[in-house]
Amino acid sequence: MKPLNFLILSLIVFQLAGCQKKEVPALLTEQLDSIATAMVPQHAESICDVSLSMSDGGIIIAKGETNLPEAKNAIAELLEKSGRAWADSIRVLPDLTVVEKPWGLITVSVCNIRTRPSHAAEMATQALMGTPVKILDKRGGWLLVQTPDSYTGWTDDPAAELNEEEITAWKGSDRLIYTGHTGVITDSRGETVSDIVFGVILVKTGARGDYWTVALPDGRTGEVNKREAEDFTKWSESATIEPQRLIRFARTFTGSPYLWGGTSTKGVDCSGFTKTIYYYGGVIMTRDASGQFRYGEEVSIEKPLETLAPGDLLYFGRIRDGKPRITHTGMYIGDTEFIHSSGMVKVNSFDSTRTNYSAYLLEILQGARRVTSFTEGKGLQRVSQHTWYF
Repeated sequence: MKPLNFLILSLIVFQLAGCQKKEVPALLTEQLDSIATAMVPQHAESICDVSLSMSDGGIIIAKGETNLPEAKNAIAELLEKSGRAWADSIRVLPDLTVVEKPWGLITVSVCNIRTRPSHAAEMATQALMGTPVKILDKRGGWLLVQTPDSYTGWTDDPAAELNEEEITAWKGSDRLIYTGHTGVITDSRGETVSDIVFGVILVKTGARGDYWTVALPDGRTGEVNKREAEDFTKWSESATIEPQRLIRFARTFTGSPYLWGGTSTKGVDCSGFTKTIYYYGGVIMTRDASGQFRYGEEVSIEKPLETLAPGDLLYFGRIRDGKPRITHTGMYIGDTEFIHSSGMVKVNSFDSTRTNYSAYLLEILQGARRVTSFTEGKGLQRVSQHTWYF
């Protein structure tokens, strides 16, 4: 090759190499993914949505958002140890430049929470009137909220927004919890102010005959029957997960429709049902069936009719990549039967001689958990010990 042609070819190769887009080392991306998985092992339990990209100048840009300061710190430590130049574009939620008051109280009986800020988005979960939530972000009339079970999602239902002083005052107020199945809040003339479901929290302002006078989170006032409400603090301290008590409550849902994302007496999905049952016992469980499967004492299912006890939670699914993939849950109620939400809330049996026998569910039974005692933590926590309430 002639020297001139060789020189021209070398220059072209050099220029092409210089124009190639620089990429983030694969190992760093894998390590970032490991941090996100460790910090948020279950979908929608908190936020750690961060990605890495490379600028034209060879600087790694960490961009995204998280509501876990410890996650941002871990990512920063990772990038510092890499020895590479990097830029921090990670937003920690709540973003106080957007969210002036970082706390909220749900103001409708049952608030729908979606995966995205759109009515077309999937409903992920629900929260009840008076439930304290963290407001993480705002977008076009929608609020990104986190519920006491750590679940996150978007809602355009109204929430009373509170600052730290206001949420502290609410915690110290005289509160009631509605313990009926469903009902109404009325005014002094008997006119409906709002519907109401089990678990709603109201501020007690006084009494009138057989009724407590109450204030709703958005300032509306009304009355509830004394027989259907209890002092919230006393309830949270005295509620028990005694199996027969939970079973009686669970049976009040019989025939209620299945509702994807539902966690109230208006409609429940499978894990929303078990979550609501245990909330009746004063316990906050993590939201999804696959998450609930991670907590509690493991119960052998080799011979389920010999080992299961009333109140045990059952988990169904298939084995994927050598591990159970949990897609359904219910509660064992004794005598071979379990109650669950599938189409509607109903009772099935593991006994092949019974008319409500389900061979399919017995086939895909993957495990059982007993929640009679537990260490307080993110996935299982007593209401009385939860700092959002007290």
